[in-house]
Amino acid sequence: MTSRPPAKGQRRPLRTLLNRVASEPSIPSVPSIPPSFPTDNKATTRTTTNPTSASAERLQNMGIETLRKKDDLWGALFRSRTSTLKTAVVRSSLLPFLRNYENHPSNMPLRLEDLDRRANILNRWWTGLLEMLNGRNGESVTGSDRPTILEAVTFIMVRPEWNIPFHVSRSQSCIGGRRLLLTLRSNTSLGSACSDFLADSVLQNIKNSYVQNLLSQMAYVVEKMSATRVPASVVAFCGKATAYAFYYCEGVADVLVRLWAPSPERIRSVLAEHHLKRDVVLKDLSASVAANFPSGLQCLAFRSLRATTRYLRSRPQISMAMAYIPWHGPWVGRWAGGDTDLFFVFIKVYYNLLEKFLPTEATPEEALCSPGYVLLEAQILAVLDNIIRKSDRQSPPDPLSAPLPYDEILSETYASAPVLPLPPASNDRSMAEHRLIMSLRDCLSGSTLVVGTMRELFARSFERILKAAARRTSLFDHHACFTLCDFMEEALAILVRYESGTSRTSSLDWPFWLQVCRQMMESQNTITEIRLYAFLYSLWSIITAEEDRKRQICLEWLLDEECFRKQFNHWCPMVRAYHMRLLCWRVGRLGECNSELDNIILKTLALRLHRVWGGFLYLQTGALEKGGPRLSTAPCSPAPGRRLLIVRNDSQPSSGGMFLTFDSILSPSSSTVATAYERHSSLGPIMGTAESRDLKDGQSVGKKSWALLRNMMPFAVSASDSSANQTKHGNAAVMRNQNNGSRPSTRSNGQVTTTFRAHSFKFALEWIDSEKTPFGKERQLYQPRLPLCTSDNLLPPAPTQATVHDCKPKGAAANQGKYAGRALAEWDLLIDEYRDFSKRRLVEGVPSDPLVETPTLGIETFRRPG
Repeated sequence: MTSRPPAKGQRRPLRTLLNRVASEPSIPSVPSIPPSFPTDNKATTRTTTNPTSASAERLQNMGIETLRKKDDLWGALFRSRTSTLKTAVVRSSLLPFLRNYENHPSNMPLRLEDLDRRANILNRWWTGLLEMLNGRNGESVTGSDRPTILEAVTFIMVRPEWNIPFHVSRSQSCIGGRRLLLTLRSNTSLGSACSDFLADSVLQNIKNSYVQNLLSQMAYVVEKMSATRVPASVVAFCGKATAYAFYYCEGVADVLVRLWAPSPERIRSVLAEHHLKRDVVLKDLSASVAANFPSGLQCLAFRSLRATTRYLRSRPQISMAMAYIPWHGPWVGRWAGGDTDLFFVFIKVYYNLLEKFLPTEATPEEALCSPGYVLLEAQILAVLDNIIRKSDRQSPPDPLSAPLPYDEILSETYASAPVLPLPPASNDRSMAEHRLIMSLRDCLSGSTLVVGTMRELFARSFERILKAAARRTSLFDHHACFTLCDFMEEALAILVRYESGTSRTSSLDWPFWLQVCRQMMESQNTITEIRLYAFLYSLWSIITAEEDRKRQICLEWLLDEECFRKQFNHWCPMVRAYHMRLLCWRVGRLGECNSELDNIILKTLALRLHRVWGGFLYLQTGALEKGGPRLSTAPCSPAPGRRLLIVRNDSQPSSGGMFLTFDSILSPSSSTVATAYERHSSLGPIMGTAESRDLKDGQSVGKKSWALLRNMMPFAVSASDSSANQTKHGNAAVMRNQNNGSRPSTRSNGQVTTTFRAHSFKFALEWIDSEKTPFGKERQLYQPRLPLCTSDNLLPPAPTQATVHDCKPKGAAANQGKYAGRALAEWDLLIDEYRDFSKRRLVEGVPSDPLVETPTLGIETFRRPG
């Protein structure tokens, strides 16, 4: 009986191959294979022996067609169950198994027989779950069951058994690689051509099954991401599935990178941040690095700028297995980084998979030559450019945000979608909630989203991209500069926090970022300057963490004589207000441990104020002698009818009228509120001390029953009464602790600390009463003071007639000197506000002036809608 080859699309059974090998007399018999790991604990040991001639003759008599025919009841039991029952089976049996044995020691290495068995079982589960997701056989997965199915598919997709064929194919010695990974070590027939053919057949079958399932997932990804509304669980799964198809499916990466359409200009910007010239050629290094990656991905390895641009302009070769996928559909915008987290989930998984193929101690040049690495950085740069310059242009209407047809609203996919079109979510989203910032925070956090070896690579890559975006930003585009400061404020803080948790020294290019800030100050735009001062105010503790950097930013920039005079006497009252608060609360404020540099900075600040005061006196004296108009000494409000006031920023439970919540019933000690102490390292040890807990526990226990009734009333307690009650309760708590015999807490040096309660404050632009406002009225000016009461001795002596003549403003400073009187009056009001706030907090229990909370300074009132 002549046997025909198997039909196309069907796998050759492993048992048939073994029988055919055994029937040939010239090939020695296959010895018994030792038991695998899962069968070691069985009572009996199973051995694989040669089939007898009788069994072989019986199989031949059955016929090939009989062996190929599927059982009539194949899959009928599983398909007869509803999707709910199937999901229950997945949730109770499959998912626990996949979670518990994800990193089991038996996963590597594996015998050939065990590898083939596991791949068959996983493939059946995988194809069955994909059929459920695609809704075949009239099935539909509910929204509550879909995350479970997607999680099971993800666990199957990342199993290590699928990676063995790809690792073997890129081994330097094929036979040696197979023996190492599959433990086929023998001096007999396993080293023959027959065993090699058998191993190749099994590995190729596993690889084909894996690629076929990944392509099926890509079709699901394109279909779901083209829908109007996509659940978050589907988006996360689609990002992971796209990353795995990018690596392991030949031809998919060629299509995906062309959908990004990276411009040569952005690629040149990326190469410039790597300190590479335009005509650089890395052919040899690229070939050695690409050899470690799958064969379908090696064409994306970077060799030169010319070769990359030529490759992107060519037309991709789409195989028959990929031709049915609508690649150029509505999902392209989301794949490019818009509207959803698809692209940002892909970034995280891309770096995780990169760790498997990149050498352990890879240099930056080797990482640059990795397939798709340069193109991915160029696309992240495109996303960042879109964020920074989004306000400059009107974004085109998104076809995915159009109103939904009536039939789609009634379907299950769009059952929860709103009928009315909603504005983009990014309009009301702060920069801290942006997807790119959240991805950076997730990748560099302590979670397992990105492995530790890739975090350093991703951090350095992200800083280079941020520098490239800053270089591409126009100095005179105040919208772009405003957004760039927003992004820098979030990104630099995350990068510094990541570096502080590692043993490596800081690699941030601080001279570059300080140069960016200096250029923004020269933009001659008030919005840009105000945002710059708020940026420096917020990141002051990070920027001045090192003394060399603090000396550079304070003495060589902010307190430079020309820069100080120009900004202190600025024509815009709002710019002066922000600049003075930076000087008062950041530059001129001392901490608990003062260094020699701090004293030098205070003396320099006093000298600069002395020069402005002397210039004002010179101009005022000259005006009196010549009979001209005197300089105005009336302070200006930052905005008409409004001023910057220090207000409480704590999250207080709202009364809500007759609406009562459980949060308003709980005591203040049961909730944790982020305060100013948690945001400043010098104030961190105060939080969580026994003094604060004693104060919270000792507050007005007898009035808890009345607090419940008060929360239900439609009126609220005034701010002044609340502040007075807090002070009274705080003092009562201290007296109660003393009467009860409890000792006050002491520091390590034996000093007694006072019980106090930490709060959070901020500068808010509030309306003021026109009758009680100090603005617009002439003031009697005196020599300017420093913020600290104890540092007034650092002020230089009052200027005499001779010293006043030496302070004569010259050049451009003469024109700016006409605002000196108003600026000095505003500085005097600011110093009074600072000292009154510090004294009030000291009375309320703050131990010392350095521990007084620093109000936050923001610019939320300047944000425009959209």
